Amino acid sequence: MPQHDPARPEHPSVVGPYHIVHVVGEGGMGVVYAAEQLHPVRRRVALKMMRPGMDSREVVARFEAERHALAVMDHPGIARVLDAGVAEDGRPYFVMELVRGVRIDEYCDRFRLTVRERVELFIQLCQAVQHAHQKGLIHRDLKPSNVLVAEQDGQAVPKVIDFGVAKATGHHLSDAPGLTTLGIALGTLAYMSPEQAEGNQLDVDTRSDIYSLGVMLYEILVGRVPLDPQEIGVPQFLARLVSRDAAVPLPGARLGAGDGIARVAGARGTTPTGLRRALEGDLQWVVMKAIEKDRARRYETANGLAMDLRRALDDEPVLARPPSAAYRVGKLVRRHRTATAAVAVALLALVAGSAATTVGMVRARKAEAAAQAARAQAEVEAGTARRVADFLVELFEVSDPAEARGGAVTAREILDRGARRVGQELRDEPVVQARLLAAMGTVYQGLGLYDEALPLLGRALALREEALPEGSPEIAESLRRLGVLQRNRGDLEESEGSLRRALDIHEAALGPSDEEVAHTLHALGATVLARGRPEQADTLLRRALAIEEGLLGADQDMVANILQDLGTVGYYRGEYAEAGQYWNRAVAIRERQLGPDHPQVAVGLNNLGGVYFLEGRYDEALAAYGRAREIWTRALEPDHPRFGAVYTNIGETYAALGRVREAEPLLLEALRIKERTLSPDEPSIATTLGVLADMYAAERRFGEAEPRYLRAIRILERALGPSHARLGAPLDGYARMLRAAGRVAEAEAVEIRRAALTPR
Repeated sequence: MPQHDPARPEHPSVVGPYHIVHVVGEGGMGVVYAAEQLHPVRRRVALKMMRPGMDSREVVARFEAERHALAVMDHPGIARVLDAGVAEDGRPYFVMELVRGVRIDEYCDRFRLTVRERVELFIQLCQAVQHAHQKGLIHRDLKPSNVLVAEQDGQAVPKVIDFGVAKATGHHLSDAPGLTTLGIALGTLAYMSPEQAEGNQLDVDTRSDIYSLGVMLYEILVGRVPLDPQEIGVPQFLARLVSRDAAVPLPGARLGAGDGIARVAGARGTTPTGLRRALEGDLQWVVMKAIEKDRARRYETANGLAMDLRRALDDEPVLARPPSAAYRVGKLVRRHRTATAAVAVALLALVAGSAATTVGMVRARKAEAAAQAARAQAEVEAGTARRVADFLVELFEVSDPAEARGGAVTAREILDRGARRVGQELRDEPVVQARLLAAMGTVYQGLGLYDEALPLLGRALALREEALPEGSPEIAESLRRLGVLQRNRGDLEESEGSLRRALDIHEAALGPSDEEVAHTLHALGATVLARGRPEQADTLLRRALAIEEGLLGADQDMVANILQDLGTVGYYRGEYAEAGQYWNRAVAIRERQLGPDHPQVAVGLNNLGGVYFLEGRYDEALAAYGRAREIWTRALEPDHPRFGAVYTNIGETYAALGRVREAEPLLLEALRIKERTLSPDEPSIATTLGVLADMYAAERRFGEAEPRYLRAIRILERALGPSHARLGAPLDGYARMLRAAGRVAEAEAVEIRRAALTPR
């Protein structure tokens, strides 16, 4: 363990009444020291202190959140907070009990704990996690290195440490501004739940910790995690993690053979045969229930997991059971409400028994037939899901070294391989083919490869229209995906047609308040907004917002997506303060839900920069744009359309500051990206052309400004109509340029046209 080095100024010798002994550990936010307190009592403690230079508001908020998180807990399985204060240099610190222990997996192996002893120790860990959950905290990074086992009165006691990325489920820990806005990894890949990995699709609740506990238990029993990203590679690991139907091996199946299993069994004080026998039966089902990918099928609480483990040890019936047909039918029922009613009627008929009348028996037979149809459809659905999962996993399995080029296979290459194979291998399975095409088309779109996405999404829609009944929600889903792509390409009229048709189907099939209806309303609102009709967009978006907040609450990423577009509505109306409020709220939600470096956070930052620009706060605008650019640079390909937007914004700000040499190459690059990836009539292209023209006009480079003004005007006329308010900006700029060039009569003609535009 490293000793304190007084020659290193970043490590103090004394902090308050505590004398630093040595460094215990260092992280991105703070340093943990072993320290000695001399007065009023003499004791060894752990002192955690913020790192030098990390005293931003967000870091302080995160640091304080961890201190508060620990302070509210009082459990022998969680390190206690003893004191807190501020050092002479202004850095906050807090003092905890010094846990003298080793990580739980090493402790189990070092002392050759049996399977039963390991489970007994793990039950104590579950009780500590339950205490944290009862105090309103989700740890979000449970793993063996964050659980130390210490000896107390001759007994092994696991202690949970490092609540630095904990999430408060209530409001009592989230008062500090900027909470959860630091660039801290929220979880460790091998122990991360599927919903935590997905980020913007599901909220993370206490059951995410249950999943992490299940992975830890699996590893403590078997010596290996269920899925190891280092063994199979991160892409395939993520594919299996987020695929709800990809199988996870039972604990016994991960034991291996030969010397490997002999070593693992020896560390558990038994033989390979004895270890396999110990892992069979109820214990393995308890583990598998804890690591269910569908969180609705996991244990609801850590205490529930502990109680089932106790039942397994005591040979009592456990709640965990192998997956059954009932679960598959349940998944079908959520998709098909008519089938739900039929199953319910069938069950009621069975309960009625001999009391049923002739009419009731007829109804029961009809309901039973419907229930059988539902079960058959459930089997089809399960088979489809398995087929999709198997196909996707196979795409990540690169066995040909020449094809893999040393293992460096990109997402684009995987998609291209899949697009080539799907039509050949699944020509007789149109439903499976459609689902895969829709998924791959959406990923192409996310990569900014709109031309590649379009035929896949179009083919998926055609297959579903051929194979499924008219009015099926799956057809509406394909229409929505296609409509969003058409909007992103700039094909706005086609987009609105697709999305209105999708909305009609969804409302008829699912009712007016279903979440799918909200998604389609949001997509349609965004397209209507892009077509220059903010009032209609506002109505659609507010209806979508009401549905999402009613179903999910106000602090979800889907809500943030709608707030993002409502901010754009305000921006187009010229209500910049309102737009900034919506965008700030959207950014805050996304940072809490997705982390500060998620690409969707950058969307809000880019928009906020626009508000700062209009308010003349150029330094703040450049800071917001710069952070968005950094996030996208790490996440996206260099030619992604989002760079066209942020380069335009940065270039416009440089031009306003007179930094033309820096602005021009950025604006030209933005135009190149947009022209390559977007429809020729996309209004976004006109935006970049207008900024370039304004800059050239200010430089009196009229020959370069004029053709860009005229092209911008033509694009907006074709996309939005000849009288739309958004034509005002390029017409204003063009009129000013004409006057500066001495062409007064032409300028006056342009000004007359400008005055005749439809009001904003």
